[in-house]
Amino acid sequence: MGIILAVRYANYFDNNNYMLDENVNLKAAWKTCKYASYAFKVPIAITQPGVGANAFAHASGIHADGVIKDRKNYELYDFEELGRGEPEIIETGRQIVVGEYSGIRGFRNVYDNLEVEFKDEEEAREILELTRFANVEKQKPLVEEELLFIAHYPKQAKKILTLVP
Repeated sequence: MGIILAVRYANYFDNNNYMLDENVNLKAAWKTCKYASYAFKVPIAITQPGVGANAFAHASGIHADGVIKDRKNYELYDFEELGRGEPEIIETGRQIVVGEYSGIRGFRNVYDNLEVEFKDEEEAREILELTRFANVEKQKPLVEEELLFIAHYPKQAKKILTLVP
């Protein structure tokens, strides 16, 4: 998958004219990778270009902000182009996550999707700091329930996150 994407998009960045059959239909890429994964009992690597779980995930503040403004800032191709626009058991496509390096814009995007409103900018930044800290402690992105807990019970979340054994 990564090789086909590289060849298809390499012509945008240099003068080489790589030959790729125009009939190559990437719409089947997602399903083909899923079938191969099931058939060979090998999971799709989360970092696999185009089809991995993190292929369209953005946590860094600058990346999240750039993608929110215009997806072409950090994505050469659309997830729909790879057949990822169809409903799946797990959500596929573009995802903004709150992480250790998240900025306020990506953070607000995530919480807006969770329908959480903050009374002011100070409260939003307080919750952002807590979610960053929780992300560092957990070493992976927080799930929806954890994000909601931190937003609704920040004092308790802070106590839990700062417990010393």
